[in-house]
Amino acid sequence: MKKLVLLPLLLVFASFAVGQRLPQNVIPSHYQLTFGPDLKAATFTGDEVMDVSFIAPRNKVTMNSAEIKIEKATITSGTQTQTADVAYDEKSEQVTLTTPKPIPAGPAKIAIKYTGILNDQLRGFYLSKSKTRNYATTQFENTDARRAFPSFDEPAFKSTFDITLIVDKGDTAFSNGRQLSDTPGPGPDKHTVKFATTAKMSTYLVAMVVGDLVCQSGEVDGIPLRVCATPDKAPLLGFSLEATQHIVHFYNQYYGIKYPYGKLDQLGIPDFSAGAMENTAAITYRETALLIDEKTATTNQRKQVASTIAHEIAHQWFGDLVTMKWWDDIWLNEGFATWMAPKPLEAWNADWHFDLDEVQDTQEALTLDALASTRPIHQPADTPEEIAQLFDGIAYGKAAAVLRMIETYVGPENFRKGVNNYLEHHKYGNTEAKDFWTEIAMASGKPIDKLMPTFVNQAGAPLISAKASCSAGKTNIAISQRRLFIDPALQQKGSSELWQIPVCVKTADSKTAQCTVVGEKQKTISVNGCSPWFFANASGVGYYRTSYTDADIAKLSANVQATLTPGERISFVGDEWALVRNGEQSVATFLNLANGFKKERSRAVMEQILDPIEYLHERIVTPEERPAFEAWVRNLLQPVIQDLGMKPVPNENPDQATLRAGVMAQLGRNGDPQVLAYARQMVDGYMKDPTSVPPSQVPFSFALVSRQGDTALYDAFLEKRKEAKTPSEFYRYQSSLTNFRDPALVKRTLELSLTDVRSQDLPQVLFGEFANPAGREMALEFFKANFDEIHKRTIASLGGGFGGVVSNFCDASKRDEAKQFLESKNVGGRSLKLGVERSNACINFKNQQSGKLDSWLKTQPTANGGN
Repeated sequence: MKKLVLLPLLLVFASFAVGQRLPQNVIPSHYQLTFGPDLKAATFTGDEVMDVSFIAPRNKVTMNSAEIKIEKATITSGTQTQTADVAYDEKSEQVTLTTPKPIPAGPAKIAIKYTGILNDQLRGFYLSKSKTRNYATTQFENTDARRAFPSFDEPAFKSTFDITLIVDKGDTAFSNGRQLSDTPGPGPDKHTVKFATTAKMSTYLVAMVVGDLVCQSGEVDGIPLRVCATPDKAPLLGFSLEATQHIVHFYNQYYGIKYPYGKLDQLGIPDFSAGAMENTAAITYRETALLIDEKTATTNQRKQVASTIAHEIAHQWFGDLVTMKWWDDIWLNEGFATWMAPKPLEAWNADWHFDLDEVQDTQEALTLDALASTRPIHQPADTPEEIAQLFDGIAYGKAAAVLRMIETYVGPENFRKGVNNYLEHHKYGNTEAKDFWTEIAMASGKPIDKLMPTFVNQAGAPLISAKASCSAGKTNIAISQRRLFIDPALQQKGSSELWQIPVCVKTADSKTAQCTVVGEKQKTISVNGCSPWFFANASGVGYYRTSYTDADIAKLSANVQATLTPGERISFVGDEWALVRNGEQSVATFLNLANGFKKERSRAVMEQILDPIEYLHERIVTPEERPAFEAWVRNLLQPVIQDLGMKPVPNENPDQATLRAGVMAQLGRNGDPQVLAYARQMVDGYMKDPTSVPPSQVPFSFALVSRQGDTALYDAFLEKRKEAKTPSEFYRYQSSLTNFRDPALVKRTLELSLTDVRSQDLPQVLFGEFANPAGREMALEFFKANFDEIHKRTIASLGGGFGGVVSNFCDASKRDEAKQFLESKNVGGRSLKLGVERSNACINFKNQQSGKLDSWLKTQPTANGGN
């Protein structure tokens, strides 16, 4: 499942079931399921027959069931059929069937007739709505197949499925299997669609969609492909179909097992909680994650859609074909799909530079892992609430980053061999972490089974300190390791963790990096030749931070563009900023480093510099410091625009257009009058005709103009939102509403979030105001006053933690107010701890560095606030 990015602002509420693992005494092997959804009444009927095996004689069967009313249940063994009594355990989301006599060991059939609801909570079998009609669709991950059919709803209970849908005349139906038949009836207003038996799979991967979706069709390597959406969105499907063809073909070449499911459908759903869901051969998407208007799409939108598709299709192998035994190893699904997704896209369009995006992703994961409240990649979880919180930056970002590091260390071909052995040996089965690293160790001949557990089974990330000296014609690099913390006090205190780190060193004299496993607290790495400089994370893919001496920083910085590759520069800048955040470096050190990047023209490297600059501008800079700081930013960035120009150049590299947009966004935030005037021209042009302005210049222009917008512009955006012809256009206006600074307009947006915003979009709107400096405090009051309604509408879509309610505050009193409210609602856990820790980090940083920032600004040529 591809989680939707909401900044780090997701919210989860503790109203899930208590959670209890099912007993292992009855094992399912096949489900025969018939569903009759009523889209007007928002209900459905179900008829189910399960083939199971009783391990020992017994008269009770416990399975999962939620929001389902069982009308009749029978269990047949041999020639004897018994009617079962039904007992519900709503807290545990379980049902127990009890027969008068014990069922003997061996095969049996469980038959159940029942009814259920098409709920409005975007989970289970639920009702989705467009402007014109209703749809029925499913979202079963993590634990919601039980809302559609009584089941053994745990990933290790893999089975095959025969699915039949009885739907309204004129509607189409989709499921995991290919369509076998479509016959009229029962009755004049219905038709019955039967699907082929599926491959063996987990219950959370079952999918059904009913409505009037229309499709564009194609094929690749003999596999039929369909990409589908509501009829009004049909013109927006072409890009996704083309991307799918490239992606599936690449995977068929990379994996030893070709795409195993016979057909692949991808379906855009009007209401969808996540970004997308990897249901076997029937992937479902939020519309913005699948649909592209090729006339107005930015490079980032194309990349995001292609990346989401690549992620979900990767899951057809990692997650569907081979599935984790239990949710504590969800990283075997999500980390692998995140690691794999860039590969086909880099092969398809190298100009997108997904290789550098991966280094950025490693930096993001390390930032999360610097929090004391982080978790190990492998994390025990039993309840649905605990399971939901595993779908976070650790399962996705950190796991992928560790896999990239291991792949680089053992070599891409050895890693690929291990991956394919893993898939072949466990296809249609379930695995745990040791199954994977054992395969990589055997394929590579390196001790990956010793190395990976140190990154998977313990929380946090390593910080290595590196110092070089020269003797006897060798560069000797003294390495020491400790755990990385963002909290200066914890960093100074230290901790006992120890990693087996593949440290890859690059020097001026080395043609290739020298990789050495550092498993001790201290170790010296020797490299031939006395090099004038060294870099301790070649390619920037190592999952660790590096602290250099001031002298070594100066050597690296002296000619950084020539010395380091773009990926290494991203890592270098990220490390230095992390050391500023935890108090080991001064903010002046980082800003001096940034001054050395005036000639930088790599989009990804500049983004790594611009993010800290934005953080300082929005969170740390005082009103008194602001004129000098903004003048310094303009002086730093204006040469980039002088080189590139404000307007896009025909046929230019897409990275150049994205770089220009990012730099202009920061210049506008820092008061550049030319950029602000130009942004207003872009917005005015887009409002008249979205195709009349360069797509790359639309997002930052809307962000800048709405920050300064008045009531008239706000009302115009609302009207344009109603008239929008594509999802991209709609969300361009809706997302901009949260940027307005006028308190009256902030209030209107908050009220709008509960009256005229889809449940799937409520988190983005609400937390958009939490991110808005002018809206933050009002958002907290609104959240407190409307907690119950927000809870009801976001129970499915906010499954990653609620830290954003707290973490956006860089003020102790507001932090405490938000924390105490959440605790009063009995919601907390690790998510609250992470939110509080992020808030504390901002408060501490502001207290420690503000004076240093002011002193440094006075040393700059722009100290008087000019330029």
